[in-house]
Parts: sequence; structure tokens; C-alpha cells
Amino acid sequence: MNRYHESMEHCAPPPELEEQLREAVLSAEPEPQARTAVYRPRGFFRKALLAAVLAVVLTLSVGAAVLVDWDDIFTGYFGPDAAETPMAEKAFQKVNVISVCDDVAVTIREALVSEKNLYLILDYRLPDTVDRELVEMAYESEDWQANCIDLPDISYYLTGDISWEELKAADQDRWADIDWTDYTSYCGYVERAGSSLADFRLINYTSGSSGGSESQGYDMETNTLTYLFHIAVKSGSADFTAQPVTVLLTPPVLRVDGVDTAVTDHPALVTFQPTGSSQTLTASYQQDGVFVQTVLSPFSIHVQLTGNTVYEGLEDLRAATSLVLTDGNALPVQELTRSGLSGSTGSRPDEALPFSLSFSCSFQHLLDVSQVAAVQVGDIQIPLE
Repeated sequence: MNRYHESMEHCAPPPELEEQLREAVLSAEPEPQARTAVYRPRGFFRKALLAAVLAVVLTLSVGAAVLVDWDDIFTGYFGPDAAETPMAEKAFQKVNVISVCDDVAVTIREALVSEKNLYLILDYRLPDTVDRELVEMAYESEDWQANCIDLPDISYYLTGDISWEELKAADQDRWADIDWTDYTSYCGYVERAGSSLADFRLINYTSGSSGGSESQGYDMETNTLTYLFHIAVKSGSADFTAQPVTVLLTPPVLRVDGVDTAVTDHPALVTFQPTGSSQTLTASYQQDGVFVQTVLSPFSIHVQLTGNTVYEGLEDLRAATSLVLTDGNALPVQELTRSGLSGSTGSRPDEALPFSLSFSCSFQHLLDVSQVAAVQVGDIQIPLE
């Protein structure tokens, strides 16, 4: 019998969770939260199917005790029941690594880790010379063109254990010529060969990556900005658990009355060793000139298709992709993932449709990959290993 059905026979969901699921699936009104995909059911049968499926893939531990004591930032991102799941327990890491970088300090508080995914709760303590009242005013301002404090750009490097002092000794002379308020000035340092870390940059180890940054607040008392950063790598040799990961941050830029000022004149760096149990499944298909590869984790899905296709773009490919569960039900990936979509398109000059497509996107909630037997792309079903 399916693990979900076994668990549900012995564990009834609490009334409040049942109500949450009903509201999330049956409501046609969009959620007000930014960056969150909205269910738009079409008809009673579709609503009933999604309601049943959500109970399967989002958590097997309905009504169970909390397995991880993580920050409310993760709860807000993955939902109130995520901390009760074995997926969260396997991925969660209490880090608390602090790196003092001259006049600023960076702390990685907590992380969620798999081989191909990384979520970080990170604190950036501003220099004491920064006017805290101006920072708070800019952070709270609704007129971002006049007043704001921009998120730092983040770069990931698969390194050995490197310290701030080592980076400073190697690169300090280069920083003097960089305008940290201008992307065109600092991009050569953080994205190309300008940094002494360039050989370790994540993009060199993989066919690509996708990610995001979200501000989570400013604490005026401690003069600290808090962020949620996440990155998912696609195929390739990158494995976040195989070596230390170094995070490099450009200085946040404070804008007051339309004038931009970097909070300091140098980047910041912090290194830690991610840990996490394997929860990533991969599979591929090749036949009749068509190649499909997929990477599935509790956090995200990546699909790459090469060959003659019937899909005009990335959204068409995602709409044609489903998760086939061990009990035979199929879940549209479009219904389970967030609205953000990254990927690539490749075409040949003599073809009307793309020759290659790939997309990556994040799930709204943690996915129990043990309940997924295959990924379906159009008529092609790819059993997962």
C-alpha cells in the first residue's frame, strides 16, 4: 500500500490543517503574497484532485510533532507544516558561522541543503558609521526610486576553506577601482575573472543555475539587515555537500533622495560546509533524436529537452510536465511551483520551433520525492532513479 495511505489510516489531520488545505485549493482568489504561485482550479474534478494530491506530496506527517526548530523565515517561505516533514529534517542545518570583514560582519544563521539546492538565512551587519535612522527610513520607504537600500549581489563559489583575510590580501588593490553602486563597474570582479576566487565560481562547475534574494528586515538596534538567499543548480558536477561553499556579497547600496552610496568600499565573504542527506533524483530519456533530462528535489525541478519539440517556449514545456506519483496519480508541475521560471532556449536558423529548451523552478512547499515515481513530459514518461 502507498505510504501516504498507510499514514492517513492511522493519523487524521487536525481540523485547522484541513481548513487550510481547503482554502488554499478551492479558493479562486489570488494570494496577496509576492513571489507565490496561485492555484487556479478549473472545475470540481480538478479541485478535488488537487486537494487529494496536495495532502500526498506536501507532507506525510500531518499532525505530527515539529521535527526541526527553524527560523520563522523558513516557515513563511515553505508553509506552517513544512517543519513537520522528514524532507525538512534531512535538509536543515543550524550554521551560525560569522565572518568579520573589517567594518561589516556576515552571519549565516541557518541553511537548507541538498546536493543541488541551497537556502540561506543571512545577516549583514552594517558599519557603525552608517546612519541607522536613514537606513530604517530607506528600508521602510515605498518610493524606492527616491529612498531604498538595495539587496547585495551574491555570488557562490565551491572552494576550500578561505578566510576574509586571505581574500583581502589577494584582492584589496582591485577594490579601489570599483564603484560598488554601479553594476557595470563591479560585475567584472564578481562574475568574470576579476576575483581571485574566479576559478571556484559555481557557474564553472555546472551548466547553469537559478536563484533569488529576498530582504527579510532591518533591525535598527543591531544595525543588521537580514536576507533569504537561495540557489538551485541544474545538471553538472556541482554538489553543495561535497566541499565548503563560499558566499561573496557586494556592499548594499543606500539610496537617499535619489543619491546612491555603498555602505562600505569592499565586498564581504563567509565560508561554511553545507551538510544534508541525499534527496535528489535524476533521470534521462533518449530516443528518436529526442533527449530529456530531469533533476528533482524537495525544493525544485529542472527539465532539459533537446531535439525536435512541439513546445514554443519555457512556459509551454512546464505546462506539459507532470509528476507521476507512486499511486498512479499525476500532478501538473505548473500547479505545484512558484511563479518564477528560469531557463534557456536554443534554436536552429531553419526551424520554426526551438531545438532545445530547459527550465528550472521552485516548489511552493517541500515535495516528498519518495512519492514520485516518474516525470512526465508530454507523451514521454521518465522513471526516476
